[in-house]
Amino acid sequence: MEKEIILLLQKKDFLGLEKFIDFLGTDIVKCIRAILNHPEEITFRKETENEVFYRIWQKISSYDADKSSLKTWSLTITRNICLDKKRSIIREQNIIPMAQLPEHASEDKYFEKENFLDLLNYLTEEDQLIFLKYYYYQDTPSDIAKELKMDVSQVYNHLSRGRKKIKQQFDLNV
Repeated sequence: MEKEIILLLQKKDFLGLEKFIDFLGTDIVKCIRAILNHPEEITFRKETENEVFYRIWQKISSYDADKSSLKTWSLTITRNICLDKKRSIIREQNIIPMAQLPEHASEDKYFEKENFLDLLNYLTEEDQLIFLKYYYYQDTPSDIAKELKMDVSQVYNHLSRGRKKIKQQFDLNV
């Protein structure tokens, strides 16, 4: 089934896209809903969904079955697009991070909105998602842990390591 879908997509046959949506559409929509889960993001879900399917349609020639399954490859694309959309929404709406973000007064500068979003690029995708959920949307660590299926202690570890990485980048750029 998966090989047939890949071949049809590579031939740019719309039947392949239909079969792909039947095969993985639900997983992709669930991923989009999990990441774009705040009220101000809900209206962007359908647009993001269309962008994901279009990107998969465009990039199917770069898919390598030896490196990952079609599902993993597709959900990675979905996650990247969702994170980009989330950052875009934050920028457009001028959402400012929580005041509690800096641990020390001397670190205030690198947590200003413009710099903060740029510094997130130095983090892994998972850390970016955790940072956005915690610092921008003020989700609790237990809510983040439930949503990402991890322990609360892991969320705190990601936040701590992420702050250290961002501080290192800030110190290098100053």
